[in-house]
Amino acid sequence: MASTAGVAAPPGPVGAEAAGVRLALMGVRLNEIEQPDPVWVLRSGESVSVTAATAKGWRLRTEAAAVSTFEGDSYVALPAIPGVTVVIDEVSQTLAVTAAPAAFESSNVMARRDTRGPMTRSAPGAFFNYDVSGQVASGATALRGLFEIGAFSGGGTALTGFIAGVGDAGRGARSLIRLESNWTIDDPARMRSLRIGDGVTRGSTGTSSLRFAGIQLASNFATQPGFLTMALPTLSGSAAVPSVVDVYVNTVLQTHQTVAPGPFTLTDVPVVNGSGDVQLVVRDALGRETMVTQAYYAAPQIIRRGLHDYAYEAGVLRRNFAAESNDYGAAVVSATHRYGVTDTLTVEGHGEATLRTQAVSAAIAKLWPAVGVVSVSGAGSQSERGTGGLLGLGFERQTHGLSIGGSGEITTKHYATIGDTASYRRARSTMTAFLAMPTPLGSVGGSLLWRQGPDQPDILYATANASMRIGGIGALGLSGRQSFAGARDSAVRLYLSVPLGGRTSATVGTEVRNGQLGATMTAQRNLPFGEGIGYRLQAETGAIERISTEVSAQSDLGRLDAQVTWRDGASGARLQLNGSVATVGGQVFAARRLDQSFGAVQVGDYADVRVYADNQLIGRTNGAGTLIVPRLRPFQDNRIRIEAEDLPLDAVIDETVRTVRPYDRSGVSVRFAARDAQDATLTVVQPGGAPLPAGTALYVNGGSTPVVVAPGGLAYLTGLVARNTVRAVVGQTPCRFEFAFAAHRAMQPDLGTFTCAP
Repeated sequence: MASTAGVAAPPGPVGAEAAGVRLALMGVRLNEIEQPDPVWVLRSGESVSVTAATAKGWRLRTEAAAVSTFEGDSYVALPAIPGVTVVIDEVSQTLAVTAAPAAFESSNVMARRDTRGPMTRSAPGAFFNYDVSGQVASGATALRGLFEIGAFSGGGTALTGFIAGVGDAGRGARSLIRLESNWTIDDPARMRSLRIGDGVTRGSTGTSSLRFAGIQLASNFATQPGFLTMALPTLSGSAAVPSVVDVYVNTVLQTHQTVAPGPFTLTDVPVVNGSGDVQLVVRDALGRETMVTQAYYAAPQIIRRGLHDYAYEAGVLRRNFAAESNDYGAAVVSATHRYGVTDTLTVEGHGEATLRTQAVSAAIAKLWPAVGVVSVSGAGSQSERGTGGLLGLGFERQTHGLSIGGSGEITTKHYATIGDTASYRRARSTMTAFLAMPTPLGSVGGSLLWRQGPDQPDILYATANASMRIGGIGALGLSGRQSFAGARDSAVRLYLSVPLGGRTSATVGTEVRNGQLGATMTAQRNLPFGEGIGYRLQAETGAIERISTEVSAQSDLGRLDAQVTWRDGASGARLQLNGSVATVGGQVFAARRLDQSFGAVQVGDYADVRVYADNQLIGRTNGAGTLIVPRLRPFQDNRIRIEAEDLPLDAVIDETVRTVRPYDRSGVSVRFAARDAQDATLTVVQPGGAPLPAGTALYVNGGSTPVVVAPGGLAYLTGLVARNTVRAVVGQTPCRFEFAFAAHRAMQPDLGTFTCAP
């Protein structure tokens, strides 16, 4: 049977002929590129055919080609495929095939590749975060603390927080107030989270977020870092031969891809917000280059077609948060849902209700690439005030040269939402606007806010700012603000910021605020990622006379801040300590405050081994071989590495790098199987006392890897346990011996002489 290379040849001699049909094995040159394997070529008159399997391997589109059968195999006529020509070199028996890109099957290539590994299951554990501060100011003393207790396992994370105060600055003589208490289950595969307990509803057009206690099911795109909700550009091109595609976004290389011959579509091209250009550069194996340029506009307000973004909540409202522990009110339900109708049109609906107040809203956001994003919204409410409504309009356009935007809304007299209180109601009308523009050395920008009644003074407020880079010195900035209605507030500030090293900088500035001249000077050194010291020195004169000195020290066990301040003739001091006590994987430890995910790294029981997270030195293992990595990025790959050079020479380790992808606010156990080599030397003799012949293979504890005996019967054994059995074959006679072994950290002890007997 005729076939492609690698498959059995057809019966009969090569070059068989029957009724004018000729079959031959030929070399192939496809679009001027030599192919590695010859193929069977069927010739009948002027027709030249190859097997259907061969055409499929070349990715040719064969649906319009004539198909014939020879010796039970299907053959496709190449000239019948649109865009394909063939030439046969009789001397070299080579088939030259020229195929246009359209003759190949199309392909789809993802420009953004998801390289994340699987989630790492949380080890059962818990943590206690503390942030305690004591201060003395103007003769008054106070001790306050913010605390958080968390517990986690594979089923999620439970958290509760509370604040406590003692002294003159506390709430009364003593206070203890519970904050949020909830249990969260994250589902990265579906990009959603379930929260039971205290939480915050998702607000929408004309409404505010509400604190409540109950149940919330919401989409959570943060569980898939790097997932972009906005529609990304799709580019099309073609290649006649296997090629390399470089994608540039605003002249910056973003991705490098390999494409097969034929038309291709490149999807999910990573871009930045606003308008820009994408260039597609295709280079083939022959050095030929083609370029395609396409303009784009990306906006986070517009989500990609078919994507759902939602939040559904039900429970009871929470009142006086951070002032009362258990003040709950009316039952409430709330729902918000956004949907990408197309890649340029997004719709949103929202509804919330208690027995007394109900509100619904809808919004539409439309992207016109040549114009920008236009949004229209409306809302209605029913409450004790009556029936009310809201109308909103927004516009935004971001470009490399100029970004502008604004929004406005107007409400009727009786419009009300659940978030309104007796002392506060939404402004009757609000308008905001912004403008930003880059310059060759920096940027300039400004904003405007106008708000009118009914329960608060009218506001008309403008700000402006500009920044400029000054060679290798630093950055010069100028900012100003002016209130045209309501309380008087005007200021102009000029400052110079100078970097003095990797973590150190200084800033000097002057300000005129409400007609009064002032000046500030700041010098600071940021804390390092690992252990170290930082500081901040600040002096200010003008409306406020102040001198402040703060020193911070950070270790694996926590952070200590000490501050002394003199202000307007009065002095004060503050001492603050924060950190945590936690347990994970059966280990109890003290560490820095655990605000993110964290890991307990175990390197056997070896002390003083350096541990790195994403190539940042975190610290060294303690006497038990443990180190806590306090800041792992949740839902992302974190590369944990240990320094093998810090292990003893006789230590055995299976790996030095582990990658973990933890859940949020939970801990993972990262164990490196480091252990003593448990090796020793011994001498093996035969029953008569003669050394075992050199080259004899010894098999220890049933293993399949032999240990070869050296001259004199000397053998070096590794991986020993408390009781060991060794087998060998001398000539045709098997023999064995046993010996005990005690764990050690000495270098290769000599266990003596043993007899290998049948």
